[in-house]
Amino acid sequence: MSRSRTIGDVFSPRMRRFVLVLLFLSAGAVVATLLYGARLVTPSPGEADSYGGGPLGHRAFAETMEALGWHVMQSRGDRFDGPEAPLLFIEPQDEARVEGRLRRLDDAITTRTAAGLPTLVVLPKWTFGAGLSMGDPSVGYVPDDRLHAVFDAALPTSGLDETPRIHRGDDRHARHTLVGLLGTFEVEVPELQTIQRVPPGAEVLLDAATGAVVLREARGTIVVSDPDLIHSFNFHRADHASLWVALLERSFTSDALGIDEVFHGHGRVLSLKTALGKFPAVLLVAHGLVLLLLLVMLGSKRFGPPLGARDLGHGPQEAISVAASVLADGQPIGRLAYNYVVEVVQDLHRQLGLPSAPTLAARAARIDAVAKQRQVPPAAEALLRRAHALGDDRKAQNDAWAVARAAHQFRARLLGSAPGGAPRRAPTASSDKEKTAA
Repeated sequence: MSRSRTIGDVFSPRMRRFVLVLLFLSAGAVVATLLYGARLVTPSPGEADSYGGGPLGHRAFAETMEALGWHVMQSRGDRFDGPEAPLLFIEPQDEARVEGRLRRLDDAITTRTAAGLPTLVVLPKWTFGAGLSMGDPSVGYVPDDRLHAVFDAALPTSGLDETPRIHRGDDRHARHTLVGLLGTFEVEVPELQTIQRVPPGAEVLLDAATGAVVLREARGTIVVSDPDLIHSFNFHRADHASLWVALLERSFTSDALGIDEVFHGHGRVLSLKTALGKFPAVLLVAHGLVLLLLLVMLGSKRFGPPLGARDLGHGPQEAISVAASVLADGQPIGRLAYNYVVEVVQDLHRQLGLPSAPTLAARAARIDAVAKQRQVPPAAEALLRRAHALGDDRKAQNDAWAVARAAHQFRARLLGSAPGGAPRRAPTASSDKEKTAA
C-alpha cells in the first residue's frame, strides 16, 4: 500500500483530495448564499408601516385623515428637529439605526420638545411572530423591556416611583367609555391598555375606569396608551375615528401630519453578530472556521513525508555556488550569461597584457589573435555574439548555461590554468630578444 510521493509535496494524496473538496464546498456555499440566500430564508414576520394593509397597520388612519383634509407624510429622516408638522411615533422601537448611526427614541423626543415641535407617541402593545413556528398564536404582547423603554422615553418619571407603568384589561370584546377634556367617547378595544404611572405635571385628556388613555406630558408630548385605537382592524369601530379627529384638531393647528418610520422598522438595529448568526450566513461562518482550523493545522503539524537532509558544501566551491544563485535570482539568465562573457573578455584582455582597445569587440579580436598564436581555437568574438543573442525567457536557459560554460573553458585553455600551474602571458618584444641571445 505504498503511495508514490515527491519529497517536495506538502500534502499526501488523500489530504490533497480532502482540501480540494473543502475548497469547492466553500466556493459553492459562497455562490449559493449570494445568489439564492434570500430564497433559502423564510421571511420573518415584521410590523407593517403606516401604509401597510395588515390588520395592525395604520393605513386606514392615514387615508381617513387624508380624506378629512390633513396632509399625511411618512418621515424617514433622522433630523427630528426638522419637520414642523406634528410627528406621530406609532408603536415605536426604542432604538433604530439610520445610515450607520444609532438613534434613540428618548433623544428624538427630547430634540423635538426642546425645539418646541409638537409630538405624539402611541405606546406599543402587540408584536408579530411570537412562537409562529410552534403553532402558537402569531400575535402576542410586546416584550416588557420594549414597552417600558418606550414608556420611559415618552413619559420620563422619577426612578423612585414604583407604580406600575400600564394596566391591561382581560376583556377581549368589551366596550369602554372614555371621558375627559376632549369629550366623551365609546371605544371597543380588546384588553384595553391604560397608563397607571402618570408623571407629575401631566394633563389627562381622556380617562377610563382603569387609568389614563390620552394625556399630555409636562413638556407637551401627547401620549396615547392603546394602539388598537388606531389599528386598521379596529379604526372603524365605535368612536375611534371621531376621537382622533377631536385629538388632532384640539391639540395641533397644522393641517399636515408626519408619521415616523425610523423607529417603526425603517431604521434597523444591525450588528455583525446578528448578520452572521442567521441562516444562510452561518454557513459561511462554519466554512470559515473549518478553513481556519486547516490553517492552524498547517502551522502546527507536518503534512506528508519529511524532506531529505541537504548536504552543505564547504570551501570556495560552495561560496561560488551561493554567489551564482544570488546573482541568478536577481536578474534574467540571459542577461547574467552576457555579463559573464563580458567579464571573461575583459579579464582575458587584462591577464594577457594586451594593449588597450576602444571597444569590447576590438578586445575580443585581439584575444582571438593571441589564441591563434597559442594554437587555441579562437572563440572570444563568437562568444560575444552568442551571448548578445540570448533572450530572457525560460527557453534560453540551456543556451545561456552552454555559453557561460564555453566562456569558462575558453578562458581556462587560453591562460593554461592547471593545478599548481601559472597563467601564461602573451610574448613581448623583450622576451624575444632574450631567447635570440641565448
